[in-house]
Amino acid sequence: MTITKASAQLSLLGTATPTRTNVSNSVAIGSPLATKSFSDATAVYSVKATATTTSDICSIELKSGDKSTTGSPTVVDDGVDFEGKDIGTLSTAYAIMVEQLVDGAMFVDGDFTEMRTMTKAGDKCLWVWETGVSLGTEKVTLDLNATGVSAKITVIGK
Repeated sequence: MTITKASAQLSLLGTATPTRTNVSNSVAIGSPLATKSFSDATAVYSVKATATTTSDICSIELKSGDKSTTGSPTVVDDGVDFEGKDIGTLSTAYAIMVEQLVDGAMFVDGDFTEMRTMTKAGDKCLWVWETGVSLGTEKVTLDLNATGVSAKITVIGK
């Protein structure tokens, strides 16, 4: 696999219009869309997990993409890239995104975060490091708390 455009796009922006007397002009609050590129990335992979019961757990070891599970979640593409080849061992993570694919209660746990409010398809969490973060035994864990809940973890690293 040859990676040519490993990147993350970030923005959190709102526009406010004043309502006070004798005050005019809208103001942008937040950060405009920015792209962070990772030119030396050597791996991009995604792993999908789907709950078969109400208490399935799937942990993904970030440096290898390998899974460990509790219960019986269905896990697709663990440890391989999109061509089905082993991703090897990453030393650095640049970005991690967790995306909920199917409605239902779900928690995200792990070495970098804890998110307990994901419930709808389309909910996303994105972590980006400017120069990357060294990987040892770090994991991202999906607590899939409803049958059929599904989520995808995508990692960019080297």
